[in-house]
Amino acid sequence: MPAPVSQRLGWRERWLGRDARSRWRLGARRHWLFLALLTVGTGLRVVTQVAYRPALLFIDSFRYLENLQELDPAKTQPIGYALLLLRPVLSIGNLATVVALQHLLGLAMGIAIYAVLVRLGSRLWIAALATVPVLLDAYQLQIEQNIMSEALLEALVLAAVVLLLWRRPLTLPVLAVAGALFGLAATVRTVGVVLIVPAVLFALVAGAGGWQRLIRAATIAVAFALPVGIYAGYYWVEEGRVGINRGDVLLLYGRAATIADCRRLDLPTHQRILCPREPAGQRLGVNEYAHSTPYPDAVTPPPGKTRDEVLRDFSRRVIINQPFDFAREVLTDFAKGFTWRRKTFAGDAPLSRWQFQRFYPTFGPEPVPVTREHGGGRPTVIEPLAAFLRGYQLSVGYTPGPALALAFGAGVLGAIGVGRARRSGLRAACALPTLCGLCLLLGADLFHFSWRYQLPALVLAPLGGALGITALTGWITPARPGAASADVTTGVSDSPSSAS
Repeated sequence: MPAPVSQRLGWRERWLGRDARSRWRLGARRHWLFLALLTVGTGLRVVTQVAYRPALLFIDSFRYLENLQELDPAKTQPIGYALLLLRPVLSIGNLATVVALQHLLGLAMGIAIYAVLVRLGSRLWIAALATVPVLLDAYQLQIEQNIMSEALLEALVLAAVVLLLWRRPLTLPVLAVAGALFGLAATVRTVGVVLIVPAVLFALVAGAGGWQRLIRAATIAVAFALPVGIYAGYYWVEEGRVGINRGDVLLLYGRAATIADCRRLDLPTHQRILCPREPAGQRLGVNEYAHSTPYPDAVTPPPGKTRDEVLRDFSRRVIINQPFDFAREVLTDFAKGFTWRRKTFAGDAPLSRWQFQRFYPTFGPEPVPVTREHGGGRPTVIEPLAAFLRGYQLSVGYTPGPALALAFGAGVLGAIGVGRARRSGLRAACALPTLCGLCLLLGADLFHFSWRYQLPALVLAPLGGALGITALTGWITPARPGAASADVTTGVSDSPSSAS
């Protein structure tokens, strides 16, 4: 039965009446800076979508698409991206639909960052500036236009972080959903398994003490383990052994090969072939040893062993015997992400892979059969738009590394309670996105440095940094009840402003 006329008019009056229009105008004036940034970010994404049609295809893109039907967990790419995004979207659309959704995820992440910062009391201009990297960074735009898993990974992690920060006190359903989102992120990119650390730490410190801490931590840990456990179980059913993914094998070998001093290693005979012939001072990079040298394929596994097991065992021996060399290489790669201008470092994957080109870039197989199979039209580039995007990316359209370093630093200082941050009520809130970002970067750098793997910093570092600045300066705007953040040491405060 249709609603009475009075009710229909009431709905229209609430949303379209004079008072509603007045509220919309006041809201637009109050949030004008963010709305301007969101508009520019939307325009850039429209230009990107039109410039490269139907989508950009990298080497891994073909692997994701080839595995759509089989969903073989033993391939080098995890199946979470194909299962959660590619399959559903391609069943009703085409490749252009996939990247359009990824662009919408990018915009949604900007909105989510702004909304949670405003809710937690950050100044509006600080909250707006925190969205600049995800909304306007051309490397973020480029990866969203690729058939790649990065945008989905970022969205899942940020969704979990925003959910945990949105309201106090934390409830078990919220913790369970957030833990499951973190776990799903691990099925999209294996590095997501490191997110269990900041997730459990946050559950332990954000709220009342005693047994409640352990219950919260157990809830988020179990929820995290559920999708990861289902994935591992599927792997066991398909492969007959427990695992998640084999994409780490070659990269881990590449990392070990750059530092291996085989004169000091007790290696089985069949592993000696894995020792690089290049002298220590003339070693190639991780990427070359993983993908461009004959060493991994030259292995003859002994009975009962696979090549992957041999490579993993060699890598384990190197790392255990040379822990300081390993740590030095990992920290060196970690520092690369904070250089002012992005560049290709010796031995690393070319930065040009993640830059807009004036032509349609081709990696791996011929893209035409793939676009014909999955729809969206022939691979096409609109050269004037591509030239604009490339010029923007190489001039001002990137986030300088020191800015991300400062953001992480502010988040860390806010989390440990320096100065006014100790009484801000935002310490746990500062810690969560900051630790998630640092764990993802360090987790990737354990294996290999690539500018692609630095992209989560564009989402998480500004969020943690904005909260850190808010806590350190005391510039906290009173928030609505229920929006308070939990302090690391004192539990839940009534509102962020109450402790300022």
